[in-house]
Formats: sequence, C-alpha cells, structure tokens
Amino acid sequence: MRYSLLSRFRGALLGSLVGEIITSGGGFGRAMGGSSLIAPKAKNTQVSQTLSDWGEIASCGTESLIRCGRLDIDDWLHHSGKTQPSLLLLKAAATSSEAAVATLPMALFFHDDEVKLRQQLLKATAVWQRDSEPSEGVLAVTFAIALALTEKLDHATLIPRTLGYLGTSQIPLVQQLEAVQILLEQGAGLDITLTQLRREQVRRNEPPNCPYTSIALAFYCFLYTPEDFRLCVTRAALTGYQSQTTAALTGALAGVYNSIIGIPVAWRLAANQISTGVQRLQRADGLFAVWSGVYNVSDSDQYQLAAVAAPRVIQPR
Repeated sequence: MRYSLLSRFRGALLGSLVGEIITSGGGFGRAMGGSSLIAPKAKNTQVSQTLSDWGEIASCGTESLIRCGRLDIDDWLHHSGKTQPSLLLLKAAATSSEAAVATLPMALFFHDDEVKLRQQLLKATAVWQRDSEPSEGVLAVTFAIALALTEKLDHATLIPRTLGYLGTSQIPLVQQLEAVQILLEQGAGLDITLTQLRREQVRRNEPPNCPYTSIALAFYCFLYTPEDFRLCVTRAALTGYQSQTTAALTGALAGVYNSIIGIPVAWRLAANQISTGVQRLQRADGLFAVWSGVYNVSDSDQYQLAAVAAPRVIQPR
C-alpha cells in the first residue's frame, strides 16, 4: 500500500474540512495565492458557524455509522436534529454536489463493496437530495474515493473510468466530465476551464449555478495537480463557483488520494488548534475502527499501527 487506509480516511475527512474553512474566511483566513492556513489564537475557538450545513450533516452521519456500525437513517436523522434542529429542514433539499459532501462518510465506510456502496449511497441520497436531480453526481465522487481507498486510482484514467461506471447517459455531469478530460489533456488553465464550462452551460440552457459544474470542477482541480493537496484546494477556492462545496469535494478527493500526510503540516497543525479539526480526526479514527471490526472503538492505540485494507489490496512482498 502506498499509504495506510487509516491515513486515507483521515485525509478525506480533514481535507474536506480544510476545503470548507479556506473558502469561508473566518478565523482561518483564505488559502489564496499560496498563503498558509492561519489558526485562531484561542485553541478551542469554534468554527462551526463558517462550515456548511452539509458538512455538519456529514459529521452527524459519521457519528451514526460509528455508533450503529451500519447505515441507520433514523439514527442519522435523530442525531442531526439533536445537533442542530434546522438540519432536518434540509431533507430533500440538497443539490447533487451538496449531497456528495453530506454522504462522504458513507463513501469511506462502504468503499470495499461496490454493490453495497451503491445501494447505501442511493438510500442516503434519497433522504437529502432533491427528487429532481439524479444521483450520478454523488456516485461519481464516491467511485473516485473508493478507487483511491482500494489503491486503484490512476489520475490519468480516473474520468474515463468514472464515465464507464456512470454509463452512457448523456446527463449534464457526463458531458461536463468529458469536457474536463479534454481540457486536462490540453493542459488548460483554470480561467479557460471556467469559461468553457460556463459556455457549455449556456449552450444547454442550464442555470448559472448548476451543481454538476461544482463536481466537474472538483475533478478538474484535483486532477490538474493530483500530488499537491495545497494547489488542488487553493485552485478550487479560486474558482468562485460554489467555492465552499467545490473546495470541500476537492479536499476530500485530494485528501483520500494523498492521505493526511499530503495535507501541509501548517494546515494540519492549524486544524489541531480547533475542536472541529480534532473531532474530524477522532471521527475518522472511529469510522476506520468500526469498518475494521474493532470490538472496542475507544481503544484506538491497538489499530493505528496495523496494516488494514480491503480484500486483495495488500499483496505479498
């Protein structure tokens, strides 16, 4: 394995959090132009007010998976309402990109079983996502995360493989991912990519803030510099297109691919200075432990140094 599965779990959840923080301003400022993530002076400063509701729903979903050991929609909803009652008003309100953020823990927890992963994701999106939007957006992000966790993600072929997974349906997301693949092969910069995707939106008479474009841009920002988490997320923040959601998805993709080791040390240290960042890492550890079958989740020292992966990922040396 290139990175441990635990470090990839941590990278995905912390990467998504970093993406939301750097686009929301607040005590952390913005990661623009290569500037570093700046931690607030107070160690226990709360930044939840700067995070999206969908990130909060994802956190509630993570805790529910840890507590129940499976997807329990009723428990997820109960915990969401207990944490923040207004979250329950968002049922059937998420766009596809927002639903992809909300269901991130499901992508991690069920990554090793493609059939079950699809079933559980569709069950989760049925609760949060708008009925008018198909589920391909969530499935595309989830598929990429599953490939990374099973050591099968090749950045050169990610989009073609994702398109094959989604099928031949010519929905807007498929068309946008096809356009992104061409732009990446041409080495097109961010401005050209944004112009091209917006031009395609106008041609297809789509609304200005089409959620599929946020997902397509997340793929573009990740694949343009797949080995550099900082550049991936910084580029996502610069899109100006549903920046918080786009950066959260980009952070999740870059984080799961490069693991937590790929997140700049200064950003990791800054995240450790706030309760939200510490909680994300604790939830990542708990989620990994439950997925691994650990009997006592609270005793984390026993599994942090173990080599654990999905079947047939670890090969004899």
